[in-house]
Amino acid sequence: MGIFDSIARALGSLGPLSDEELEEEREAVRQRHITGDDQYEELRRYDAEMVRRANEAYDREHPDPPEHRHREHGWYLPNDD
Repeated sequence: MGIFDSIARALGSLGPLSDEELEEEREAVRQRHITGDDQYEELRRYDAEMVRRANEAYDREHPDPPEHRHREHGWYLPNDD
C-alpha cells in the first residue's frame, strides 16, 4: 500500500500522513502564512483534514449517540410555566 500512499501524497492528499506529521506540516504552512505568503487555502485544507479525523475518532468512541430529547412544550418554547 506504500505506492498508493506515495501517489496520493504527490497529488495533494493529506490522508496518508500520521497525526504528528499532519500537525508538523500544518505548523510549517501556518508559519509561512504568518510571514506574508498567501497560504490561507492550504491552511484550511489541513484544518479540514484534522477536523475530519477528530470527528471519525469521536464517532468510533461513541457508536450509538443518544436520542434527541424534546422539551415538554415544544422545541423552542421555555419550560417556565
